[in-house]
Amino acid sequence: MQTSRARSAVSLLILASSIGVSGQVKNGQTPLAGQTHPGQVAHVQQEPCWKQVGISSAAMDEQRSVQRESRAQIEAVCQDASLSEQQKKAKIQEIRQAEHERLSGLISAEQREQLMQCQKARASSHPATAPHPSGVHTGPCGQVAGP
Repeated sequence: MQTSRARSAVSLLILASSIGVSGQVKNGQTPLAGQTHPGQVAHVQQEPCWKQVGISSAAMDEQRSVQRESRAQIEAVCQDASLSEQQKKAKIQEIRQAEHERLSGLISAEQREQLMQCQKARASSHPATAPHPSGVHTGPCGQVAGP
């Protein structure tokens, strides 16, 4: 369905460019299909990296589920006032290790590598995200992370 939308968008762009100046706006630019303002670049959605490298949507759904579950467990550890910082750190390490083991069974090492390469390539074409305003990195429980 997304592919047919992309094809439709491309067809509209070709049609709009072949029509010519009939839709000119005051500054002489012709808005493209999907533009809300003159001069705005039309955005064609790319196929997700996971799909490009052959990972199933079920595997991605399971990965997201495992990650959500791990975050919830870590949050619970962080909120547990009966644990010392050392105990929290150890429990969080156990949760992350279990998460890693569960995730490694979902997709092959080759697919994981291809996925990371695709994501890095796309990230390099986008502006870098701004650093945290405070400039301080925090750990999973909000404490200042060590060097």
